[in-house]
Amino acid sequence: MLILFVAITGKSQEKNHFSLFTDRDLYASGETMLIKVYVPADEPSGIVNIDLLNTKGRIISGISKKITGHQADGYIYIPDSLSSGSYLLCTSTKINSSLTFKELYITNRFTGIPEVGTPVRASKIKPLKNRLIDDLQIEGLDKSVKAREKLEVSLNLPKDIVAQIEGNLFVSVSEVTPGYNSQSFQSTIHRDNFKSAEKEGVVLDGYLKDLKTGIPFKNGVVYLSIPDSIPRFDFYITGDDGYFNFQLDNYYGKIPVVVQGFDNEDKHLLKISVNRRDSLKNCLPDFESWEISPAFRTSAEESKDAVTFRKIFNQPEVAVQPAMKPGTDRYPFFGVPNIVVDPQLFINLPDFTEISRELLTGVKYRAYNRIPSLQIFNSAQRTYFNDSPLLLIDGIPVRDLSVIKDLGSKEIAKIEISMNERYYGNLKFPGVLAIHTKKADYSRVLVSDEVVKLNFDCIQPDVTLTTLSEHPLNEPDLRKVLLWNPSVKPGQTIKFNFGTSDLVGNYKLVICGADKDGSIFYKEHLFEVN
Repeated sequence: MLILFVAITGKSQEKNHFSLFTDRDLYASGETMLIKVYVPADEPSGIVNIDLLNTKGRIISGISKKITGHQADGYIYIPDSLSSGSYLLCTSTKINSSLTFKELYITNRFTGIPEVGTPVRASKIKPLKNRLIDDLQIEGLDKSVKAREKLEVSLNLPKDIVAQIEGNLFVSVSEVTPGYNSQSFQSTIHRDNFKSAEKEGVVLDGYLKDLKTGIPFKNGVVYLSIPDSIPRFDFYITGDDGYFNFQLDNYYGKIPVVVQGFDNEDKHLLKISVNRRDSLKNCLPDFESWEISPAFRTSAEESKDAVTFRKIFNQPEVAVQPAMKPGTDRYPFFGVPNIVVDPQLFINLPDFTEISRELLTGVKYRAYNRIPSLQIFNSAQRTYFNDSPLLLIDGIPVRDLSVIKDLGSKEIAKIEISMNERYYGNLKFPGVLAIHTKKADYSRVLVSDEVVKLNFDCIQPDVTLTTLSEHPLNEPDLRKVLLWNPSVKPGQTIKFNFGTSDLVGNYKLVICGADKDGSIFYKEHLFEVN
């Protein structure tokens, strides 16, 4: 019974981890790393995080990708500033305590590879193993092919394997490094600070605390603003733990975000913080030295030279697909404005006091004892609201009325006025004044303890591997990745074409997929280009 329990537990653990694949194991700085991830079927998140980190656990670069059919694929650009040495690639989700790491080696293309014995790699770990299948036939690819040869290859899968495949397959052909076998391993992390599963987009979350005491603040109001032609606005009321979160559904690429937290009764000064992935040092194993073989050193030197020449000849490795934009309503969140004013149609006015007096019907902006006040006319009651309206600058709520006092006609593109009570959820606004500046850079929103401005990384757009149908004979073809197709529909016969480059050496074809029971299978075929 004990042996049976251990066997079942081990098999369950193998199926319930992230399976991580990259186009290669050895890179030069300045290259693009292509990544494929298989996600466990019971994973509740819809977004997977992929991070490149050093052996001390510091995250160097990271991306977020949408999970489709328990799979995801993306890319990471390797900075030129990285020193030569071993690095780790990590896959995770926001709430899952399970992590999968893969070892990689990166050589700096300016300084070269370090001396023998200086690199490090993970020690005392149990590598993750996937199932190697032998009864998958590969036709059209010999053990030795010529440089710049066009190949048509067929993969023949048995019916029983095809019937068990869940989702898409992925196929790659790329250069391999003799004497370097990268390993993948599993680890765990404590998830106290992250509570929200990411579904259709990334989650921006954090904590609101009392500035003086540091105690989590209950019933604080947190605003989220995303500037745009039609800005995004959302809010969150904190609980006992001061925690807040916003789901940024279907946002792609890097977007500007402003997060503000405050006490609705203005009795407390607060401090807001946003959770960020910055370190995974608490879940890494020990590392040990290993010697660099002559073949590995030669391959690393050739790799960095190839990258340099590709940059000289402007040969990009990948082409980024246009990022999708989330669907927006025709009007902003506060509804259709009663009045829209374009100050450019009138005489130039030097400040907002003059603009409100001369151009803005139903708007009072005054300064009494140097303290500004703002009121909007209530069209329903035929009088002015007692409280200040919601003031927006480029779609971002602003509570400090003094930031608009020096805004003149030359800085403003348009002004929208809503002269009614506006409701958003359980928030009530006594009118709305929305100012759109010509710069639209939200620079007038000042950073403070209660305000955080950041460029936030959302879902990474997709890329395709760049391939030239006819490479110019007078330019070197220095591709190390000859084929990368992360979404191949399964079938008994799969055909694809690719061409070899000018780089001679060892290459590997890999086909990989997932069974319906969650296990990962793969097949490799080594060949030489000469």
